[in-house]
Amino acid sequence: MVKRALLLVAALTPLLATSATQAQASPEAQLLARLNQVRAQGVSCPGSGRRPVAGALSFSAPHAQAARLQAGYMSASGRVTHSGQNGSTPRVRAASTGVHATSVTEIVYMGSGLNTEAAMLWWLSSPVHCYWMTERRYTHAGVSLVRGSRGTAYVIVLSSQPK
Repeated sequence: MVKRALLLVAALTPLLATSATQAQASPEAQLLARLNQVRAQGVSCPGSGRRPVAGALSFSAPHAQAARLQAGYMSASGRVTHSGQNGSTPRVRAASTGVHATSVTEIVYMGSGLNTEAAMLWWLSSPVHCYWMTERRYTHAGVSLVRGSRGTAYVIVLSSQPK
């Protein structure tokens, strides 16, 4: 009986550790994991129909840094925009952090609190955002959430294979 109990504990320990790790994951890590889940399942996007399954996005610190630049600007200004400080564009911000790829895009969302699923559901219901976040050519991504007095900004920067 004791042997069975020990075997059960040994079998469950990895599952419990995984759940605890996921619960402690940052909101950025949770959002990237959720996006990879959507890409792995395929999804129907408004206006473009069923999108094919796409590979998982690899986390990239330079992408996350570019996302943080825009998220910081949005949360401070209260503007939901792809134009950043001094009129910067997603490609310019990405290049400034070391991202050099043929294709670069960003998706943005602004909310009143910390709710990564609300951001994901909004993006999935937006024809343009849904299409680009499930585009197969994108292989790398970085996520940033910045809470400010004007809201919480969510930004994901995606790119094709860096050059």
